[in-house]
Amino acid sequence: MRLNSKVVGIIVLAVMFGGIYLTAGLGWWQTAGGGRGAGNHNGAGESPPEVTVLRGSIISSDRRGITIAAADGQSLYIELGNPRYNRSIGFAPQLGEQVTAQAFIPEGKTAYSAVTVTLDRTGQVYVFRDTLGQPLWSGNHAE
Repeated sequence: MRLNSKVVGIIVLAVMFGGIYLTAGLGWWQTAGGGRGAGNHNGAGESPPEVTVLRGSIISSDRRGITIAAADGQSLYIELGNPRYNRSIGFAPQLGEQVTAQAFIPEGKTAYSAVTVTLDRTGQVYVFRDTLGQPLWSGNHAE
């Protein structure tokens, strides 16, 4: 039996589209939930980071974070994250401004990562990460 080119073409297309459909379906399933946690596709069961409250005045800032002088004299760097996101939420504190930050130290790092930073003078709260410590500018949070 000999197959003509039309039949072969239809078979090739069916296999190709079937593979694309299957791959797309599996890809969605594997990344649902922002890729957080092995085998965890909705973030359920993931424990939130241990958050510390830090208070002090801003002594320096850069594109990705701020350094505060705590009451005990320590200088603490607090990573805020994506500079574009920081600007989009209007975060532009002044040097010397008193802040209260809720932050945690991610595994394998030495600097704090901010969940929220509150400007003490105005009470304005800026949110940088969700309760699981995931950045609001990436993953499921990105617009």
